[in-house]
Amino acid sequence: MGEKHTSVLRPAIDPALEMSDSDLFWQEHWKKFALGLAGLVAAILLVGAWFLYTGHVRSEAEELFSSASGPDGWNAVIEQFPGSIPAGNARLLLAASLRDKGDADGATAELDKLLAQQPNHPMAATALLTLAELHRAQGDTGAALEAYRLVVSKFRQSFAAPLALLGEADLLHDQGKDGEAKAVLESIGISYPNTPAAMIAAGTLAQRHPTPTAP
Repeated sequence: MGEKHTSVLRPAIDPALEMSDSDLFWQEHWKKFALGLAGLVAAILLVGAWFLYTGHVRSEAEELFSSASGPDGWNAVIEQFPGSIPAGNARLLLAASLRDKGDADGATAELDKLLAQQPNHPMAATALLTLAELHRAQGDTGAALEAYRLVVSKFRQSFAAPLALLGEADLLHDQGKDGEAKAVLESIGISYPNTPAAMIAAGTLAQRHPTPTAP
């Protein structure tokens, strides 16, 4: 009467062979984890290959740039390695060459292309400051003022920012806006103290707005 019978619906299993919940989980999902791991490895390999490729391209671009001399060589760097830092450097040299030859429009066009294609180029602040000076020389004071202010807003921590403020103050002074010019010069001493630009600003303020002497 008390004899135990094995259920025909659930065969007896040796407890030592029974699978734990974690075993069952891994048995059910191991393929998903394997695929995920394979995808991760593939991504790492792709990233490594990309860095290897870009490093090779950068090396070739730098080599070509170092051997380039004159507009033809700079244009070769720009055409063969568009978007690279050496290509941006070559465009800067090309713009400077055009400016020195009196071709302000050509120089402006090259700088515009650089800033449009590589807004974060290491020399972008310099390009924008040069562009402001070119606009001013061409008599386009509105574009010059805009470029000066863009240097300050986008590259506030660069060496070009206080120089752009000096240019802005000088331009405002030429336009007869002495109050605005004075405010800009004063901001240089506040934002960029102990810099050559701050010293120039202080000297300009002392010259244009001398402190009244007591009678």
